[in-house]
Amino acid sequence: MKFLAVVQQSVIALSVNKLRSAFSILGIVIGVGAVVIILSMGQSLKGLITSEIDAFGPNILDIAIKIPGADQVGSVVSMVQGVKITTLKHKDVEALKDKEIFPYIEAVSGQAIAQEWATYQNKEKQVLIYGASTDYPLVMKIAKIDRGRFYTQTEDDSLAKVVVLGSGLVDEFFKGVDPIGKKVKVKGQNFKVVGVFKPQGGVLFGGIDINDFLYIPLQTTLKEILGIDYLSEIVVTVEDSKYFTQATEEISRMLRRNHNIKDPAKDDFQITNMTEILDQVNQISIVLNLLLGFLAAISLLVGGIGIMNIMLVSVSERTKEIGLRKSLGATKKAVLWQFLIEGLIITVLGGLIGAFFGVVISLLIGIGVRTQGLAWPLAISWLTIVVAFLVSMTIGIIFGIYPARKAANLSPIEAMRKE
Repeated sequence: MKFLAVVQQSVIALSVNKLRSAFSILGIVIGVGAVVIILSMGQSLKGLITSEIDAFGPNILDIAIKIPGADQVGSVVSMVQGVKITTLKHKDVEALKDKEIFPYIEAVSGQAIAQEWATYQNKEKQVLIYGASTDYPLVMKIAKIDRGRFYTQTEDDSLAKVVVLGSGLVDEFFKGVDPIGKKVKVKGQNFKVVGVFKPQGGVLFGGIDINDFLYIPLQTTLKEILGIDYLSEIVVTVEDSKYFTQATEEISRMLRRNHNIKDPAKDDFQITNMTEILDQVNQISIVLNLLLGFLAAISLLVGGIGIMNIMLVSVSERTKEIGLRKSLGATKKAVLWQFLIEGLIITVLGGLIGAFFGVVISLLIGIGVRTQGLAWPLAISWLTIVVAFLVSMTIGIIFGIYPARKAANLSPIEAMRKE
């Protein structure tokens, strides 16, 4: 009963200064809410990236260009600065199709990308031209034809001016009209529409929707649009992920032979499988969540300092009250517990309210993003909520100890003398 009486006394004391208590609680609400929102967004982003990688298929090998002798980061930096690697050729794609050498390879797609303006009648839009081999729909499992067909090997070999549209371009150029057989102009040349892809999830790459891609035969893209003879990437699917190691070794040997590379340290290509990509995503996600969690936790720390300051002010203002209580028989322990419980009540209330609003805002953000066509998973990190709540309680205890001890150690006689 004595403990309940102390709790009751703490609640009464907090209710006397409602505005001060409300601002103290607000600091914890903001801190806990920020932790929940930031880490939930990080969890959702990880889920989005993972699901989209899985959607392409688990048995994919990606062969990308690389600066010889440079690591992955250095290679990317060099390419951003304008360094070009021109050794990945169409003959490499053809070599990978040799079933006698690579019997486990199911499909191969060379790729080259360009950004151009596409027009139809009086409509114009800047789009990403995706030059790909005829195996592209077999490599990218999310690529499904909705109407018409994909272009053929004969059309690729003959530099045919045909095109397959992403679903977004159909809505942009041909709303209410069947696009099959129509002509779209790209770089001053007419391309006949032979097919349309189904919506592919609305994933954004550099601000461009994948459904706005315009797919053109690889060799047509290289020679008629880009005026080059090299690729940016080759994507391969194997029968089973158990072939990843063997495929990587044998493809590397073939590419070194084709590119006249004697020293593996001078490779101008890098081969990555989906398992490695997912591992990298998980590692980046862990680091990102730790960083964001640390930044969000700072607001909890600030809230705790705010509680301590307000509690110290409260002790100073209630000196006479403390002296009167102690003179009437209140023990040092009772006074200590009263102020500790006041801090704990503030942080518990703040933690509960912050967790609630953190979940609500995270869900609203997720719903808002989904309305824009992005397959954003509504991921709530319940572990984060529990941890944030426990941390807020710990902060209430830690930052409440000093003011509580100060109040408990007041001399009743000295306290009663203060006005």
